[in-house]
Amino acid sequence: MATANNKRIEESAVNAVKAALLRCPILDAYIDENDKTPSWDGTVFAYKNGEQKKCDLLGRVPVQVKGTENQIISDTASFSCSLVDLRNYYQDGGCIFFLVSTIPATGEHKIFYASLLVYDLKKIIDHADKQKSTTIKLETFPEHNPDEMGNIFLSFIHDYPKQRGFVGKPILSVEDLKAKGVEIDSLSFGTTSLKTSAFNIGTFASTHDFYLYAKPRGLDIEIPVDKISNAIISKIIPIPVSIKGIEYYDHYSVTYKNGTSNIWVGKGISVKLSPPDKKSMVNFRPNGTLSDFIKDATFMVELIKQKEIDFGDVKIPLHDLTEIDTEKYSNSLAYYKDVKKMLDVLGVTEELDCEQLTKNDEVNLRNFVLAVLYNKNIRFPNINDPIIHGPIKIANLSIWIWGIRQESGDYKIENFFEPHSIAAFQMDDNKHEHPLPVSHYVLLDKSAFTHASNINYQAIEDDLLSTKLASGLISSITSLLLEMLRGYDEMEYKRPELLTLAEKTCTWISASEAGADMEIVALNRLQIIKRQRDFSISEIMELGKIIESSQSPNILCGAYLLLDNNESAQRYFEQLEPQNQEEFLTYPICHFGKLTIKQKDSKE
Repeated sequence: MATANNKRIEESAVNAVKAALLRCPILDAYIDENDKTPSWDGTVFAYKNGEQKKCDLLGRVPVQVKGTENQIISDTASFSCSLVDLRNYYQDGGCIFFLVSTIPATGEHKIFYASLLVYDLKKIIDHADKQKSTTIKLETFPEHNPDEMGNIFLSFIHDYPKQRGFVGKPILSVEDLKAKGVEIDSLSFGTTSLKTSAFNIGTFASTHDFYLYAKPRGLDIEIPVDKISNAIISKIIPIPVSIKGIEYYDHYSVTYKNGTSNIWVGKGISVKLSPPDKKSMVNFRPNGTLSDFIKDATFMVELIKQKEIDFGDVKIPLHDLTEIDTEKYSNSLAYYKDVKKMLDVLGVTEELDCEQLTKNDEVNLRNFVLAVLYNKNIRFPNINDPIIHGPIKIANLSIWIWGIRQESGDYKIENFFEPHSIAAFQMDDNKHEHPLPVSHYVLLDKSAFTHASNINYQAIEDDLLSTKLASGLISSITSLLLEMLRGYDEMEYKRPELLTLAEKTCTWISASEAGADMEIVALNRLQIIKRQRDFSISEIMELGKIIESSQSPNILCGAYLLLDNNESAQRYFEQLEPQNQEEFLTYPICHFGKLTIKQKDSKE
């Protein structure tokens, strides 16, 4: 039985809540100071407007009110709540819980609240496990802001029917649903509040909590999967952005964070518009790719010059931009245009990701701009070879270069995929070496095919296949072919043009009179086909003929791998010498099976 003092505290708390709710014209509270109903103290009805007609009723919200006496009122509050009460709220679909903290000597009070829906209550109850009570955290109730009070109840009424059907069911996250094989069509959230429209919903959502719902494919239900706080809301506006009639972008976006909106143009330009008597803020942070940066920087230089910007038909003057260093932006733009020209000369087709640039990358960029565009050679420490070649890493790019040593010891830098002359040497019967002209593309390895940002397949084909194939070059050309296939197998996103190049290279070897091993040529041609499609009957028969006629364990192992007969392939693989087994496992034909090196028994 409650003491007289406890009764006074509860009555004071209920009166404080009722007095606060009276300030909101759309709310009508029925809360009894001496209510005997288990777990609840009353109900608050919400209406469309202040007339509070029955036909305008939006819904009802069960409430519970508690009171405490304190010497000092804190800005935060928590309350140890009975699990019995929490389960009752849960079974009913939720409630709004009030706690009123008062100072008896002064009559000062502060109202705290927690909006508890099925999602929240399930989380609290599960976390409490078998405890008899658990602490819930509460927020300050906006008792002097009628609109915000209304928003709290309208949001509860909006989400109540969506969550009521999940009483007694587990609360699953998006990841949980996907793990159970549920395909999700969409994720959505909604808010219902006073004085909120499509134009300011971003401001509201970025300052209020809301629930996220998942819609499973083929089902007309929404599953509560998360509760979002401190959201950052962004929406795209499909309206062109121009300066002096020149369109730079076909859209812009507005981002809301903590109730404040920013306009974003391009990848890294933010514009915060202010009233005429205050400064408009423009910030630029390089973002995205090199092309994005050049486009944004071009826009910024013009914006600083013209001091105005057009969003569709709306012209916005921008004042007080004098603090922005115009010369800095102009110089930076000129430099990065040079970077773009340098990459073009080196044949780079992949975009440079500026966000990945390190200090060392910046140094390399500057050196290569000077070397490629302004004929300033580069020195490579501890390297004295007449010719150097290979990839240079800059951020996300891997650029293959060709360097020619000058008398100074520095190197002139060229695009690897331009024509270059090299020779191989073949020894005759008299042990005299003779030069053989050969394509420099035999120097490529699989890394070039997996990620060379300036690779040029047409240039490789034109130069490689125009070379006369001598017997002394068969081995190096075959090795190049295998590097192509290794590279193809390791590609995350397969490039069919690489297989086309491999196919043409194989045909070129086959048509030559250089004395190539035709069984090896056939297996290479067939493994290229197997990467493109299933074998035809004639191709399967061709493999059968190779198996019938060959005596080589290498050939037989490869043929059975292409026929997906791993057991037979393993049998012939075991006939190879240990060192030959190690080498065989590096061949790309092993992509089609799983061979195992087995330790042979040794006898004393």
